Amino acid sequence: MSTVTTLAVCAAAGLAGALVMDVPMVLLSEGFTPASVAASKLQRRPVEEVSGLAAQVVHHGMGIVGGLGLGVAVVVLEPRLGTWAAVVLPATVFTVFVMNFFGFAVLPTAGFGDDRRETTFLQWQFSAVVYGVTLTAVALVGLGA
Repeated sequence: MSTVTTLAVCAAAGLAGALVMDVPMVLLSEGFTPASVAASKLQRRPVEEVSGLAAQVVHHGMGIVGGLGLGVAVVVLEPRLGTWAAVVLPATVFTVFVMNFFGFAVLPTAGFGDDRRETTFLQWQFSAVVYGVTLTAVALVGLGA
């Protein structure tokens, strides 16, 4: 598969992951709070001032960026490891990184109390795992593994 095709498949897998991740985010009490926190950091505004549209754009945009990152890793690793390992290993590392980077570097700057920060972090972890599993599955299918 060509590099461009691999990147396109993985970007689409990233968007699919973000879209599927919307389901738990809608159902959980903190909803799109993680997306609003991320958008607030990018816009340098308080979380309460971030529009729902801005949060959605950041959320889905980052899903695509994550997919592109996976695509780069697949292009580099696939000749050595094969498609399956070249998708599963970096997708797992990326998911764990995103969970912890948000939880320990971004979320604490949102100004939430301890209870809300903990609830948001736990719900974010669940939603991020949904993203990672979807990203991995869609990428594997799309790449013909």
